Amino acid sequence: MSQAAIQFSLLDYFFFSLVFLVTIGIGLFYALRKKSHSIDEFLFGGKNLSIFPVAFSLVATSISGSSIIGQSMEVYAYGLHNWIYLPMGLLTTLIMQFIFLPMFFELQLVSTFTYFEMRFDRSVKHVASTLYIVTGILLIPLTIYVPALAFQEVTGINLYLITMIMGSICIWYTAIGGIRAVVWTDAFQCILILISGGVIFIVGLRSVGGIANVWEALGRGERLTIIKTDFNLETRGTIWSYIFSNIYIKVYLFGINQSFIQRYVALPDISKAKKALWLSSLFCNVTSIIQIIVGGIIYTSYENCDPLSAGIVKKIDQIFPYFVQERASLFEGFNGIFIAGITSAGLSTTSTLLNTIGGTIYSDFVSTRITDTSERTFSRIIRTISVVVGLIGIALVFVIERMGTIFAITSQCFTLSTVAVFGLFANGMFIPKINARGAKCGVVCAMIVVGILTVIGLSKNPDPVLPLRTDGCSFLNSTSTVPSFSPMSNSSITKFAPRNDQNDDLPWIFRINFQFYCLIGIVINLSVGYIVSILSGGNEVKNQKLLVSFLRNKTPQDLIMNCPEMQRLNI
Repeated sequence: MSQAAIQFSLLDYFFFSLVFLVTIGIGLFYALRKKSHSIDEFLFGGKNLSIFPVAFSLVATSISGSSIIGQSMEVYAYGLHNWIYLPMGLLTTLIMQFIFLPMFFELQLVSTFTYFEMRFDRSVKHVASTLYIVTGILLIPLTIYVPALAFQEVTGINLYLITMIMGSICIWYTAIGGIRAVVWTDAFQCILILISGGVIFIVGLRSVGGIANVWEALGRGERLTIIKTDFNLETRGTIWSYIFSNIYIKVYLFGINQSFIQRYVALPDISKAKKALWLSSLFCNVTSIIQIIVGGIIYTSYENCDPLSAGIVKKIDQIFPYFVQERASLFEGFNGIFIAGITSAGLSTTSTLLNTIGGTIYSDFVSTRITDTSERTFSRIIRTISVVVGLIGIALVFVIERMGTIFAITSQCFTLSTVAVFGLFANGMFIPKINARGAKCGVVCAMIVVGILTVIGLSKNPDPVLPLRTDGCSFLNSTSTVPSFSPMSNSSITKFAPRNDQNDDLPWIFRINFQFYCLIGIVINLSVGYIVSILSGGNEVKNQKLLVSFLRNKTPQDLIMNCPEMQRLNI
């Protein structure tokens, strides 16, 4: 196969460019159309957004480019263990509907971190906000890097140039259009993602002869271990890592993440928020099913000739776009639509992070320090914040590309934010005895431990992938040229250690798989927080609205509304 055969055509460039023009057009439309520059308009769209665009925005934010490629390639490299995310998604939706959504809708806070000022004090709010901002900024380069990497591999254009162009466009439409531009752009991008993913699923399934062939190939490749019951904490993808660790990440992302709460609260009432929640959950699960099956389809296609081992690609995460280029293209120009879908997923997540991080910085750190509270002043400040945060995220791409697989990087970034923010919310909502000192000690200790595990974990050899074969690669046994996907040197092929024995010289604690980091961090956060709180006098929660409903005392309404926390915050 010639290199030209799997490069972008003029139609590919046309469709790809068309997506960018529509994205820019939506941002420009809402920048010119909106009449108000207020914080309520920028962050919540005047709280009169519709259910469907908000639901699609939630889906687009959830299925970033890293999840589209990461979930599929996790199946390709490590098997079907990540199917457990499907029932976890249903459980998360139920937890969200009955616990977190009613609380945040009742409080109607600009920043969810204001909860910590009400429950503890301002210093805890600032700790939580800072941790969220830092971990959010660490996610931005990942959401930009994935689509840039995919685009580079089909065009040969410099990765850093693509990163700067994509990042700049995203910063621009987020800064000028606010939440309305983000939501409607997300809705458009979500539809594109679903359509392109569905086409790849159907065409790919037909190319390998149906789901039965996929199942048989996964069995031959030792990838049908659906539930791993191994109690070894060094093992990747066990049932215990999902039940006792990854579930916290799922609840944090869909239950108390500022990005999601901001969209729920942007709806007029809680009934519409619940409808958007279930609608987005449905589409997220459908998308996850497609991603997992596509991973099996890709493995079936390359069961006897792995592109990584054969030197066609240099990173395992690049096999997905290579597969689309070679085998799953429905018509001329579809490759451009697919890469545009990956790009859209990345841009939607990036714009969400920019919008919510900007709102958090403004409401929690800037608003209390300025005297000019006019709408025009707010507009200038929030746009400046969004631009600065975006530029920092683009710069961090240089760091992200030197780390491990997309799935692993994404999980570890989410782990850090979950340990910090979810841990603090759990302390505040579920343990009435926790006080401000205990909350701060708990989260600091947890972040130090998980941070050390993460940093040292980067020096470990990668988790060994399941068997990959090249005996079916005819070009390896002939004088023909190795098929090229993009200009690259065969000497730069990523090598995976067949076993983890090379990590045996590390202390056991540092050999623990990254999927258990969240459990470790949450246990430390809650335990240290509770012990320090008891030793420092404990706490009594006067405002029962700050606890989950099933822990609230039968407190008179006037006591709730007249408690010091509510009076201080004018709520």
